[in-house]
Amino acid sequence: MKVVFFSRDGIEEFQVLAEARRGTSLEKLKQMMGPVEALIATLPAHEMDAFTTSIGQAAGSHGHFMANTGSHLAGVSVFLTPFQNRDRTATDIVQSLKGALEEIRGREPFFEKLTIEIAQGGPPGGKPVQVGVRGEDFKVVNQIASEILEELKRTPGVSDAVTTFDFGKRQILVNVDEAAARKASLTVGQVAQSVRAAFRGAVATTIKPSKAEKEIDVLVRFPEDVRGDRAAFEKILVQNTQGDLVPLQAVARIEEAEGINSIGHYNGKRVVYVTAEVDDKQATSLGVNSMLAKTFQDVPKRYPGYSLYFGGEHQKNMESMMSLGVAAIFALLMIFIILAASFGSLVQPFIIMVAIPFGFMGVILAFFLHGLPLSFFAFIGMIGLAGVVVNQSIVLLDFINELRRQGVSRRESIITAGRLRLRPIFMTSMTTIAGLVSIAYNFGGGDPFIRPMALAMLWGLAVSTMLSLLVTPCIYAILDDLAERIVHHPTVRPPESGAAASI
Repeated sequence: MKVVFFSRDGIEEFQVLAEARRGTSLEKLKQMMGPVEALIATLPAHEMDAFTTSIGQAAGSHGHFMANTGSHLAGVSVFLTPFQNRDRTATDIVQSLKGALEEIRGREPFFEKLTIEIAQGGPPGGKPVQVGVRGEDFKVVNQIASEILEELKRTPGVSDAVTTFDFGKRQILVNVDEAAARKASLTVGQVAQSVRAAFRGAVATTIKPSKAEKEIDVLVRFPEDVRGDRAAFEKILVQNTQGDLVPLQAVARIEEAEGINSIGHYNGKRVVYVTAEVDDKQATSLGVNSMLAKTFQDVPKRYPGYSLYFGGEHQKNMESMMSLGVAAIFALLMIFIILAASFGSLVQPFIIMVAIPFGFMGVILAFFLHGLPLSFFAFIGMIGLAGVVVNQSIVLLDFINELRRQGVSRRESIITAGRLRLRPIFMTSMTTIAGLVSIAYNFGGGDPFIRPMALAMLWGLAVSTMLSLLVTPCIYAILDDLAERIVHHPTVRPPESGAAASI
């Protein structure tokens, strides 16, 4: 039985995210996005409501953790019609577009990436797979991230696996030799100031035209065609405290390297994220993340000082699971306390609460027959179901106790209660089930997020009602026999004892 906390069947939005080569102009990127917009426009009217294109910005639908702005970025937000008005889910529509998007990317060499993100069902929590690799050395971090990326690409049901490790523009590094700088009567600050003046410029003087109210700064720097040349650094002269000009290459080592577009941090350490989408029909976020945790559990041993962090949708699901577990325990405890206080017994509440597992059996059966995964709202429905399915057993057991107090034998009390209480119990359950049918089966419209909760309560109540009518009397008789053997009197004493008493 699959567990998908928030299904994407009812999603009504997705985004096409485009990333071109760095340095691409906005005009060029707008032209490149034309075929993408034409492809989106081919979606039928009963499936797509509208779409908007943003040039220079590509904010992901998951609230991406990195800055998503730049002249090389673009995004198309596609708004679908309501789920009930179309035959295909958002996931099916996205799958049908991926092949054509790959063709567009292949025809346009300036495209670096062209991916699709589906808006998340439920509260925002990140990608279905979002693994953070933490450490200090980006080369090692990127190596670990690449291993995870390759594993994800081999995993069925996983798509759009990428890392956030993104090289920026090439940069020139000036590593000052402090010992050599001291010998030349220079400081690191003086070297940095000279390099900055050469490439960003420095105010040499000011001029004030005769009719002008303000002075104009005269900025002096290297010509534009020279500033991109590494050899220009070798021509920089730095003035020391004695007024002598010292060549930069005499006190510093000049290197070229690829820059990093952005540096993420988590708990004070550098982090690179590996993210991916998961097709709920083939895999689950829980399953994929569990596989990764097992496969890469030796990362801290192989790379001391480096660790993995599982976040995104998986982290939120685990937090939700813990909250649901606490809520379920509290609900069962409150049900037991109320029943024990009402019946004046510590045994009979257990007889009544036997109906709860029967209800859960009905939930599992329902989702199995319908081919649906258990979701967050299904678990909420199961918790609420625990307080509903006990009603039938309460009515039945209370009537049996009343007959026993009147002096009727246990056998006759059970038979009479089953015969006289069957109709009220059946009618009560049927009216509740009838109220849930329209939501559970989308009659006249419905919400795919709420449907699992209604389906869980409907089938859980139906199965529990049938089984409780058969099993509860049997368990009552068995525990009554045990009570007579252990404490030498039945669970309900006969009237000649002067008062009805329970254990």
